[in-house]
Amino acid sequence: MAVAALLIGGGLMAFGQIKEGQIAEAQGKFTKQIAIRNQQALERQAKAERDAASIEESRVARKEKIAKGQQRAIVGKSGVGLAGATLSLLADTAFQFSLERNLVLRRGLIRGRELRERGQIQLAKGRFARTLGIEAKRLSYIKAGGSILSAVGTAGLLSTPSPFGQTVPVSQIGTPTPSILPTGLRRTLA
Repeated sequence: MAVAALLIGGGLMAFGQIKEGQIAEAQGKFTKQIAIRNQQALERQAKAERDAASIEESRVARKEKIAKGQQRAIVGKSGVGLAGATLSLLADTAFQFSLERNLVLRRGLIRGRELRERGQIQLAKGRFARTLGIEAKRLSYIKAGGSILSAVGTAGLLSTPSPFGQTVPVSQIGTPTPSILPTGLRRTLA
């Protein structure tokens, strides 16, 4: 009876350990899927940042054209030619708008790269979680095997055969029982 209980207990322990491993693997798989979705969302956000920077750059370029047009109109209306200070003012305006456009584009590219890198980190975390889940599942099979072997070994000890072919319960191992000893030994011990 005790042997059967040990074997059943070892089997249940092994079953539980295998289930723990399967759950860990499923959690790893789920975490990886979430990480992939997060990474994809960050990629979309990075693209949106680059697109927004491009749109902002176009807006600044349009503003530049309007400002230059106004400056040319003022120069034309005044009758002064495009020389000296007037030409210098137009060149400075063009330079300032160029700087602003480049700054807008640069900010968009940098923000886009940051988001992309965060996405790559998310993906790496997901892959790592998946790997941990797979390893936990493998470990659960090893632990389950150990539980089964331990239960079988302990059950085997409960029914240790005596040197004379009879089964002796563990409680009697080490205490000679006269009834199981051969007649000659019984007399010697008595």
